[in-house]
Amino acid sequence: IPGMVSDSLNHSSLIVGARGGQARIRVFKHNDVEDLERVVRESIRDGQPRTHRPWDRIIIIVEGIYSMEGEICNLPEIIRIKKQYKCYLYVDEAHSIGALGENGGGVVEYFGANHDDVDILMGTFTKSFGAVGGYIAANQSTIDYLRKWSWGTTYACNMSPACVKMILSAFECIQGLDNTNEGRDKINRLRMNSNYFRDRLTEMGFMTIGSRDSPIIPVLTFIPTMMPAVSRECLK
Repeated sequence: IPGMVSDSLNHSSLIVGARGGQARIRVFKHNDVEDLERVVRESIRDGQPRTHRPWDRIIIIVEGIYSMEGEICNLPEIIRIKKQYKCYLYVDEAHSIGALGENGGGVVEYFGANHDDVDILMGTFTKSFGAVGGYIAANQSTIDYLRKWSWGTTYACNMSPACVKMILSAFECIQGLDNTNEGRDKINRLRMNSNYFRDRLTEMGFMTIGSRDSPIIPVLTFIPTMMPAVSRECLK
């Protein structure tokens, strides 16, 4: 039986997916690497419930950019913990792929980390790529297992050729394979515009959360009844 160590503010899709398996889930404080290390150490020390046998494996689950908080995960420290305690690492890059890194390579490229240190990278084609579907990047045995046992592979429809071409074209643009700098320019403008927008909001007295360079910028209003007024002001 595997053990999972999940960030407390992971997306609901990760939570539902983790609950659908046999793994036992433990939660660490959001983006807190000290608490992550504590939970991993305790999981190794305590073992499985009742029997206290060692876990088959321990999988750390995080997001590249947290979709509701706009925070970038502390990937270098998470990789350090993963290596030190011989865990596996799953990173959801739905909001960071195509948005972070010099070439849009996501949170791994943003921190200059090695892709080999992340066991499973998951992402979507519905955001930066403007299409449908998603992907899993992992070693061959993991991919073969998913192709054989994943319900999505068995029952879902394949992508239409038009969507596949759209995704491939977006890859070519982002990586500069179309012999232009359009992809890199858009990524740079996204970062500059995001930071400018965050700075101007702060100067105007708004309270924002999240990390610098993140394109997700939550603004706190605190009073739910203010939302209609804020929405109307944003349309002006």
